[in-house]
Amino acid sequence: MRRTILMAILFMASRVHAAVVAAPGYGVHAIPTPGTVQGGVVRQGDAILVGQGSFGGGTETIVRLDGGGSTTIATGFNSLGGFDLDASGTLYVVDNCGECMGATTGDTLYAIPSALTRTTSVTALGREVVAAGTIPFAFDVLLLADGTALVSDAAGNGAGRVVKVVSGTATDLITGLDLVGGIAQTGDGTLRIVDAVLNMDFSTTGKVLKYTTGGTSQGALISGLTGGSGAAIDADGNVLVTGVGSFGASKVIAVAPGGTATDRATGFTFAGDVFFDAARDEALVLDFGVSSIAAICRDRDGDGVCDVDDDCPSVADPGQEDADANGQGDACPCATIEAPSIAVGKLDAPSGDETLTVKGRMTIPTTPPLDPVANGMHVVVAGTAGTIVDAVIPGGAFDPATKTGWKKTKKGSFSYQNPAGIDGIVKIGVKVSTKTPGLVQLTVKGKNGAYAVAPSDLPLRATLALDAREAQCGNAAFPGAAACAFNKKGTAVHCK
Repeated sequence: MRRTILMAILFMASRVHAAVVAAPGYGVHAIPTPGTVQGGVVRQGDAILVGQGSFGGGTETIVRLDGGGSTTIATGFNSLGGFDLDASGTLYVVDNCGECMGATTGDTLYAIPSALTRTTSVTALGREVVAAGTIPFAFDVLLLADGTALVSDAAGNGAGRVVKVVSGTATDLITGLDLVGGIAQTGDGTLRIVDAVLNMDFSTTGKVLKYTTGGTSQGALISGLTGGSGAAIDADGNVLVTGVGSFGASKVIAVAPGGTATDRATGFTFAGDVFFDAARDEALVLDFGVSSIAAICRDRDGDGVCDVDDDCPSVADPGQEDADANGQGDACPCATIEAPSIAVGKLDAPSGDETLTVKGRMTIPTTPPLDPVANGMHVVVAGTAGTIVDAVIPGGAFDPATKTGWKKTKKGSFSYQNPAGIDGIVKIGVKVSTKTPGLVQLTVKGKNGAYAVAPSDLPLRATLALDAREAQCGNAAFPGAAACAFNKKGTAVHCK
């Protein structure tokens, strides 16, 4: 039954094409493909793996798109379903038309080794994880951390199921489903499964079910949807559900953890598989009958440039010509550091043993997520006469052997230490507010640095940046003659 519905969708999709429109705060762009997209899509880094071809016995393939162009990595599929990629680079795919005329295999799960690097293609025949015909209506696949593969079997009429595949053996995990579609795993480890029922008028009514990985039902997240196909979890914990709506007017919705649904993008003919790329905060969606992938990205300023590519995600600037608060150009205007403080001590001879403390709080963009472990930090302290400190603190997890690097706490705050110091910077604290999104409290400490400060340098100023594009940054300024002052001995200066 599911296959009949998919064939009808394909027939209609080849004749109706609409313009995809993203919801406010998001943008959409097309990634061209060599042929008509089919089945599933995944991306790792610059490499995209996507199904191609037309429905029929042995007529569909899998290609890799990357800097080298397009490479066919697997052939001989009939009706591709969802994809998933393991840590070793093996691609797992499903196919559900073993009875198609000319088919040599089908209705099972396949493993394509070295999918991200291989230069020659393999055939579907011979790459079966379980025997052909084991999963007659295989629709989607999800890999768990322990290597278990979960495959949805969209048999319909209460015969739908989720199959668990371990070490080449398939067993039922969940039964009693209908036209079961996409499977996704949330941050807490539980499953979200799209299931739909075929109505008398050949429309479908869908819902998103919650299960443990052991197969225990936790009820429905949402029901009463007009259809439903693929599933993925976005950066905010929402379930992205594709294939919602009527044929020719399909959309992708985002279902929040509490069950509230909002549109993420509309205008698809029939939105099929969806993959969420956390690194780019971007969903890749396949629309049947087209030769491109729809990429739906975060675009808070609505300038048509994805936030991950935008030099300033909070200011609309399609030409990417923003200037930062210091007028240096092509960077995001930094936030204002509130309650700032800069203190430089031990300014008496000899030089090279000075201390530094910079403090303050600022509210920064929350997308992409704050991650100094990956991105490091940039600390600049300057005066009217020139730069005093310009320290680039690299990313990297804390190394117990060298006692250097970044740590992240359970509450999402960060700390850095380096006994050797970088331009004298030995400690950094980044305390993240649990109540106010984007609010961080910063403390930077330096010792044994060469921080020469003279009266002609006053007032001082500081810039603290917490991401590679320096969009998550803040400026501390001290206007007025009384804002910065030396102590009576001239051995320390404090700005506040």
